[in-house]
Amino acid sequence: MMNAIRSSVSALAVVLALFGSSAAAQSSLLDRWYTAMFDVNRVAIAELLADDATIRLEDLGVTQSKAEFLEALEEWEDIVKTANFAWQLEEGAAVDEATATALVCYQFPDKELMIREIFAFRDGKIISTAQSTAADSCDDF
Repeated sequence: MMNAIRSSVSALAVVLALFGSSAAAQSSLLDRWYTAMFDVNRVAIAELLADDATIRLEDLGVTQSKAEFLEALEEWEDIVKTANFAWQLEEGAAVDEATATALVCYQFPDKELMIREIFAFRDGKIISTAQSTAADSCDDF
C-alpha cells in the first residue's frame, strides 16, 4: 500500500514538473514574441515564426502566411507607437509544449481592447496563432 502511494505521489510530481516546465517554456517564448511585436523587431519575429506559420485575425476574417505577416508590420509599426500593452497566459486554458492561450490588453489613446490569442508550437517556434477580441476593455484583465 505504501509503495502504491509513493508511486502515485511520484507520478503526480512528474506531471506537475512537466506542466510547470511547459508553461515556463511557453511563457518565455511568448514573452519574446510580445516584446518583439511591440518593438517591431522583424528579425526576432521572423525567428520566432516557423516558415509555414499562419496568423489568423479572426475579427477581420484574414489569414496570413509568415511572409504576408512580416510585410504587414510596416502598418503595425505606425499603430504601436502610441500603444501600451500587457499580456498573460489565460487562466484555466491548457498550456503544454504544443499550445498556449494568451490574453493581451492593448491600450491605445482612444480605446482599449482585450485580445485572446491561441498559439500552436512546434520545435520551439510558433506555427499558428488565431487572434480574436475577448472584450472591449481591459477591466477584467
